[in-house]
Amino acid sequence: MPTLRDVVGHEKIKERLAAALAGDRLSHAYLFGGPAGVGKKTTGLAFARALLCSHGDNDACGVCGDCTRSARGVHPDLHVIRPDGAFIKIHQLRSVQDGAAVTPFGGDRQVYLVERAEKMTLEAANAFLKVLEEPPAGVIFILVSDDPAAILPTVLSRCQRYRFMRLSEEEVLRVVARETGGITEQVRAAARLSGGCPGLALELLDRMGRRDRMRELLMRLVRQRPASTLLPLDEFSGRADLEEFFNYLILLFRDVMVRQKAGGDDLLVNIDCRRDVDELARTYAAEEVLDILITAENASRKLAANTNQRLLLDTVLFKIAGF
Repeated sequence: MPTLRDVVGHEKIKERLAAALAGDRLSHAYLFGGPAGVGKKTTGLAFARALLCSHGDNDACGVCGDCTRSARGVHPDLHVIRPDGAFIKIHQLRSVQDGAAVTPFGGDRQVYLVERAEKMTLEAANAFLKVLEEPPAGVIFILVSDDPAAILPTVLSRCQRYRFMRLSEEEVLRVVARETGGITEQVRAAARLSGGCPGLALELLDRMGRRDRMRELLMRLVRQRPASTLLPLDEFSGRADLEEFFNYLILLFRDVMVRQKAGGDDLLVNIDCRRDVDELARTYAAEEVLDILITAENASRKLAANTNQRLLLDTVLFKIAGF
């Protein structure tokens, strides 16, 4: 668990939180909203660690017993509430009501971090609202949400709100490099594909092996065009698999179009697939690239409308194979 100073990006938010800590001007409830994977939970946990630190001023010291317990996830005064299945349910918030009424175990504060706060059921949100209306002394709530607009307005109105923005590509690289131990071409590609969300970049890295399998099958199809038969792609027969495959094709052929028009690497998304992009740029005319791109985009849209999945896949593959 990081300290606030360890959190990459979000400088203005960190400054405001540090100032509140230093001046003991703390709200009883905070809402951290913004895109998934942008660092809201990481910042929330760092803030919670600072709130519970025995010796820190405007941040956690990182070495005291409270900081050590927080970092290990065993601090008795730090509670993390997560969705139970698809939702945060009434029984979870009743537990919060009961726990908040108890004196803190260690210092003079308790912290409750609520993940995916927009997933509270109406009953749970109303129970939480009762706690916010009469907050117990020393209890601080940190709500983390990808979609704050879905939270009960009366809950929102009682929170100090912070809007988390997407990070720069270089900031995402710093986060991912720290987690993975270095910067490789795959790390750079994941950072570029993440849209400023380091959490998504880390997820993408986990899926890079699957993307490489897609690339291998695609390039085999391209190299035998015009093909008499299509490659067996049964491993991409599920809806989620097809969505991932179509999105990969869209980004890849977008890179091919960029390569044909601009030539440089700076605008490529799949930076670690330059050789394949170059080969595709030589193989297809610009009109064919645009045709494939439009076909893949249409297939992706129709997939959401529950169109026949096999038909969508075959339509895209026929286009790539040169039929």
